[in-house]
Amino acid sequence: MSTDKRNIIGIKSYGNEQILNLFNVNERNWLSGRFIPMVLALFGITLMTTLDSYSPMVFGQSASQPQNLSFTYYTNWGSAGEEDGQFDGQNDVDYFNGKVYVPDYANHRIQIFDPEGNFLSKFGEGGEGDGQFHKASALSMDSEGNIYVADQFNYRIQKFDNNGTFLAKWGSEGAGDGQFLHPHVPANDATGKLFVTDRDHPSVQVFSTDGEFLYRWGSEGEGDSQLSNPESSIVDSSGNVYIADYGNDRIQKFSNDGTYLSQWGTKGTENGQFQGPSGLSIDSNDNIYVTDKNNNRVQVFTKDGQYITQFGGGADAGEGQLLDPEGVGVDKESGTVYIADTGNTRIVVFKPN
Repeated sequence: MSTDKRNIIGIKSYGNEQILNLFNVNERNWLSGRFIPMVLALFGITLMTTLDSYSPMVFGQSASQPQNLSFTYYTNWGSAGEEDGQFDGQNDVDYFNGKVYVPDYANHRIQIFDPEGNFLSKFGEGGEGDGQFHKASALSMDSEGNIYVADQFNYRIQKFDNNGTFLAKWGSEGAGDGQFLHPHVPANDATGKLFVTDRDHPSVQVFSTDGEFLYRWGSEGEGDSQLSNPESSIVDSSGNVYIADYGNDRIQKFSNDGTYLSQWGTKGTENGQFQGPSGLSIDSNDNIYVTDKNNNRVQVFTKDGQYITQFGGGADAGEGQLLDPEGVGVDKESGTVYIADTGNTRIVVFKPN
């Protein structure tokens, strides 16, 4: 059996030059290893190495073709402190309608900047009341610009308009439906659902944008659809949900109702491997951006898990370098990428070439 550098296997039948299907042997499914030729020989088919022009099909689903993407460092802003434009443990970043939103974790607030890093405004303070936070860890925004904040140690989600005016809240401490132990990055779909991961009670809970509990999935473990310290989530244009399965060093993909679809990634430092996948974002072509925290980089994949490119690295504070990056946000119009460079207490910006 032979594969190309992407570990893609092509299959064709005797007397038929048409490729019938393609499989990615990095996908965790039974069609892997030496078992493939034993099974396929029964049906009179042989294996061949594919050309780069082909893309894989996983479990019979057609995969997207990787794009030729690359990125260049543009700028950075921020430093450690309590003043406007300073941070104390920023773990996430998001972009919406010309503004960059940063949850300032231990300063218990959300800061808002323009795309060049100029401070615009802020909201929130420490406390338990409406609009107050006890460690604002992550946020997302819906199509109307409403902001959903994971208020970590108040064990709740808070909802604001895009100016920071408090609208609603839900959640309490616990492991039941609608409760949280460590709520992490919420993600919105186009139908008005909000997906919230819980790092300390590995699961995904789904709510309406008004906080009504709808359903949940996931449990602790290493198997398909199981999770270990899940962090970010993101939703593509088809409604599929991607989870940064941090403790298992992989990305898992689910349908909108929580049905397991596929996964990619293993522990390591090579392309497509992870050491702590943390933040997720998505561009206008449904490419998935992953902050690979302990490898100090951002990796980019197609929605089917094919590796495209990476940037960052260096484990230092130089231009374009990253140290323990956690969050990532993408401007879908320009393709500009904003990274919560947590270890360096700053936001780092890359632009597409």
